[in-house]
Amino acid sequence: MSLSFKIVSLLSLSLSLLPLVLTIVQAQVPSNATFKFVNQGEFGDFVVEYDGNYRVLSVFNSPFQLCFYNTTPNAFTLALRMATTRSESLFRWVWEANRGNPVGENATLTFGPDGNLVLAEANGRVAWQTNTANKGVVGFKLLPNGNMVLHGSKGNFIWQSFDYPTDTLLVGQALRAKAQKLVSRLSEKENKDGPYSLVVEPKGVSLYYKSENSGRPLLYFSTAQRFSPVQGSLQNVTLQASPETDEGFAYDISLEFSTGGNLIVGRPKYNGTLSFLRLGIDGNVKVYTYYDKVDSGAWEVSFSLFDRDSAWENECQLPDRCGTFGVCEDNQCVACPSEKGLLGWTKNCEPKTVSSCRPSDFHYYKVGGVDHFLSKYNKGDSVKESDCGKKCSLDCKCLGYFYNQQSSKCWIAYDLKTLTKVANSTHVGYIKTPNK
Repeated sequence: MSLSFKIVSLLSLSLSLLPLVLTIVQAQVPSNATFKFVNQGEFGDFVVEYDGNYRVLSVFNSPFQLCFYNTTPNAFTLALRMATTRSESLFRWVWEANRGNPVGENATLTFGPDGNLVLAEANGRVAWQTNTANKGVVGFKLLPNGNMVLHGSKGNFIWQSFDYPTDTLLVGQALRAKAQKLVSRLSEKENKDGPYSLVVEPKGVSLYYKSENSGRPLLYFSTAQRFSPVQGSLQNVTLQASPETDEGFAYDISLEFSTGGNLIVGRPKYNGTLSFLRLGIDGNVKVYTYYDKVDSGAWEVSFSLFDRDSAWENECQLPDRCGTFGVCEDNQCVACPSEKGLLGWTKNCEPKTVSSCRPSDFHYYKVGGVDHFLSKYNKGDSVKESDCGKKCSLDCKCLGYFYNQQSSKCWIAYDLKTLTKVANSTHVGYIKTPNK
């Protein structure tokens, strides 16, 4: 091989690699677009959800602002806040980065030249990150719809917060089947995953309750069973807000299905563009609409799935409507079941604990004319009533069983929660209780 041929070959190789080199250089975030925020300083003065303390960051696009907030000392969540100081209304959290993995004082949020957005403790422990290092990110933006994006040089989204919902969907945000779900917050003080989830399934949207005693989530609502199931296989559902008329005075808020069609879930009094859907701590699903043209009362509940005035479901179908235990009728907790009969309900109503699995150590008492929240959307087992009882007795985690004597259907309950009063006396419940 001649020297001239070697030089030409090396030159050709260098030229062929030049676009790759240029791409790598271009993919870096400009120094003036990088940032580092430190979780320190005074807390804000306005009232926020869950009665938290917060520190605002300079990432802002009205009415959205990025913040650190906590509900217990030194346990901070990086979250997106919605509302403005003008309306003097409650600020609500519509997205969270690190639920269940809080950071402390002096934690940092860093967006570096490599394009990775990183939340880390003061000692360097990474609590959350976008995993976008060296993937072509050149900038960060908070869009007017509340979507935070890391974008490439052509404006393409390499990462977006809309792909990582917690318990909330904003207008324009989609929830994908299998890949995503909404999960409720555990409590106002404890910011970690709760027992409720909202998922997209092939024929509709479903709500599940996860019992600590049950190996699988328990269905307590399904659009496919409440309404006609969708045609085809549902891939995603998107929350949308659109004007009913050309004038744009009235808005429809709807769940739009990838298979076509939609479910209208709200008609707010105002422009519905600034709305969100929330799976609440209690398992209810609500749509909140924000209208910042008023001085107070800027939030409106545009939709509540479980509600005494709802055309969808009454409150008695909510597992937690009556707390740990109770009978619900006409959306009210009316009784506390006991061996002595139905007593007046209080928040302290609960079944007695059965500590032994031996059948000789417990028995059942009967509650007539009730349904468990399981029985409406779960098919149950077709067995004799005595066999239903045996099934519960053989399962240490079973707290009681419910039986429909007309259809011969059996439901085993790992959580008792709310029982719904029904007129039909053939719907019966049996509550496991200790002999002593």
